[in-house]
Amino acid sequence: MKIIALGRPRFRTFLLGSLILAAFLAYQDAANLHVFTQKLKPIYSVETKKQEAAITFDISWGDSNVGPVLDILHKENVKATFFLSGPWAKQHVDLVKRIVAEGHELASHGNKHIDLNTLGKQEIKQEIMRAHADLKEASGKEPNLIRTPNGAYDNKVIQAVNEVGYRAIQWSTDSLDWKRPGPQAVINNVLNGHRPGQGVKPGAIILFHASDSAPDTVPALPVVLKKLKEQGYSLMPVGELLARGSGTWPPESQLTKRPAELQPAPN
Repeated sequence: MKIIALGRPRFRTFLLGSLILAAFLAYQDAANLHVFTQKLKPIYSVETKKQEAAITFDISWGDSNVGPVLDILHKENVKATFFLSGPWAKQHVDLVKRIVAEGHELASHGNKHIDLNTLGKQEIKQEIMRAHADLKEASGKEPNLIRTPNGAYDNKVIQAVNEVGYRAIQWSTDSLDWKRPGPQAVINNVLNGHRPGQGVKPGAIILFHASDSAPDTVPALPVVLKKLKEQGYSLMPVGELLARGSGTWPPESQLTKRPAELQPAPN
């Protein structure tokens, strides 16, 4: 065997070229995969220096809280994003139409309320597109944002979401209203965080529920909205916050393809 010895300058050039090639191949093999961590993430927050935050609500069952939540948002002149499950939208068309008519953003919370990371990639796409069809039929709108059921995800889920023209949205501030901790705890969870540093910051995506499982949302919501306004926050739907921001966090949530380039797939 003949061994070729490389001098230091040539070795450095060879090493640098090898690293660039490896990075390029990793990028090519998974267009949306973060080259260095090999992980994909949903969007937890938006990068902005302005006092702006998104208000979001998940709904999968029940209808007793939806009307009161909409009344509060109307009174406070705040627009929000509603992540609706497909079956819920199909059963509550009047409420879906009211959400849209009052200027709120419609988004998907999937079809069955199951962890999508337990499914195969094609099954994940089918779940998303079944919900998409139900939401479109109920509202006349075509959503392109999804909060996966239970917030469950892995690389396969995020890739499937992106491939059907959606963006996966998580949250950075959790009200924990579904735990029924009492209205004051919900208020504190949003404003200050249930752990230090997890309260609202510029670019935050705030998670509430408007399902019947979260009775503390309605009494807590007016206080949260007023307090955030007093702090100088502009409150808006996720889509608007994304459009205003300079990027998304974490870095692994950045897409190499922008939403306009991603077309919904039929399967």
